[in-house]
Amino acid sequence: MNNKYSYPDSYKYLNAFIVSDFVDMPIHIIDSAGIIIFVNKAWSKVYNLKREFAVGRHIEEIISKYLKYFLTINETNITDDEMSKYTYQHFDEVSSQSLATRVLTERKKMSMVSSTPEDSKVLVTSTPIFNGKNEIEYVFTLVQDLTKISDLKEVLDAEVEKNKILCKKLKFYKSEQNNSTIIGNSKVLSEIKNLIPVVAKTDASILILGESGVGKEVLAKEIYTNSLRKDKPFITINCAAIPENLLESEMFGYEKGAFTGAVKSKAGLFELANGGTILLDEIGTMPLNLQPKLLRVLQENEFMRVGGTQKIPLDVRIISATNENLFTLIKTGEFRQDLYYRLNVIPIKIPPLRDRKEDIKLICLKFLDDFNKKYGKNKVFNEKSLFTLEQYEWPGNIRELKNAIERLVIIGEKNVITSNQVLYITKPDGIEQFEPDDYIEINENLSLKEAVQSLEKKMITDALAKYKTTYKAAEALKTTQPTIVRKAKMLGIEKTYEQ
Repeated sequence: MNNKYSYPDSYKYLNAFIVSDFVDMPIHIIDSAGIIIFVNKAWSKVYNLKREFAVGRHIEEIISKYLKYFLTINETNITDDEMSKYTYQHFDEVSSQSLATRVLTERKKMSMVSSTPEDSKVLVTSTPIFNGKNEIEYVFTLVQDLTKISDLKEVLDAEVEKNKILCKKLKFYKSEQNNSTIIGNSKVLSEIKNLIPVVAKTDASILILGESGVGKEVLAKEIYTNSLRKDKPFITINCAAIPENLLESEMFGYEKGAFTGAVKSKAGLFELANGGTILLDEIGTMPLNLQPKLLRVLQENEFMRVGGTQKIPLDVRIISATNENLFTLIKTGEFRQDLYYRLNVIPIKIPPLRDRKEDIKLICLKFLDDFNKKYGKNKVFNEKSLFTLEQYEWPGNIRELKNAIERLVIIGEKNVITSNQVLYITKPDGIEQFEPDDYIEINENLSLKEAVQSLEKKMITDALAKYKTTYKAAEALKTTQPTIVRKAKMLGIEKTYEQ
């Protein structure tokens, strides 16, 4: 090269048309008369029109017959910050003129939102190219897929949010003095975790109270892990799961011949736990006739097998748990008051998730990590999905939340878990609505586009029937109100709703 304006001979093989074919965004160029002189490969693919068909035709002929432009923007030099407010304006007015033709008249760069044949939302930007006489020679038009940009932004937002939360999570964990299995940093949970090392070192009986699914057994195991008996057995007896006629023999064992079928002696769970810790789960369901025997064990630290005559010394730490109101059971005569006082030396109440929503995010991340590893997935939450999870009441508490996260990890191909998926699971009718949408039977009489339109029609129809207005339906479906209006018209949905 002799100077900076000289180019190698090989550059002659490059021109705007060749380069445009390597751009993965639709491009078309018209001349001053509005005739299409070029479309790139991406344009042909997106609009499903061959280059040979489009070139030589007037842009308005292509627009009127084959494409639809939904005008939302008519501004020059739109910034990224400004885009956010424009993309939510109305879509229901179909433009009768292409943007490139308007640029020929306006003589300035312009942008607008359009729709592809597959109903993807795109940003169309047309730029005039002037000759030396200040006349427009060509108009260059670039189409950007806003749907893909939105999906990418969702992924990036999710990663950023995940990183922020993980940093907080790691900071919180590092501040812990032990490797606790109890996840959360709410005030009430922090108080419980501070209490654990204090009560764990004693042999005092502990009564854990809380609704079903709040993690009573997890707390019991945490106390055991921090106790002086951590190297001894930890045995759980679920008083509600064992039939009443078998509970005594399961707890205390039996001697050979004690009853029909007792062909040999068997040690009970108390005997097996000797030296360690026993969790009496669902203690409120213990049969009334068995309660005096349990009380005697607690008082005397000894028991006899069913059908036995020899007393067996017992050294166990008793932890009880219940979701019942024991005071109510005492008043109705279903639970002994003296047994209650023996069990209730140190009461610990775990509040439900709805009363400690600040813990939900950390619990969700813990379960997400667990199930990602279990199923070989790489799912992440976005900010909205975590917010939606926090707002739900979780009547089944941590057990219900764990099941929900497992399902969110298993279902769906995308790595980003959205708030819409969460809503399908957490709504009372969520399971019935979610499963049919996951599986659509192949119908040879329907094309993919027709099947998608059928599903869209059903979802929009259901949302409009339930929420009555296009604004509320759009909010429920996580889209914009103009999109609902446009698609309702396009899909022929009967207008029984308000705008």
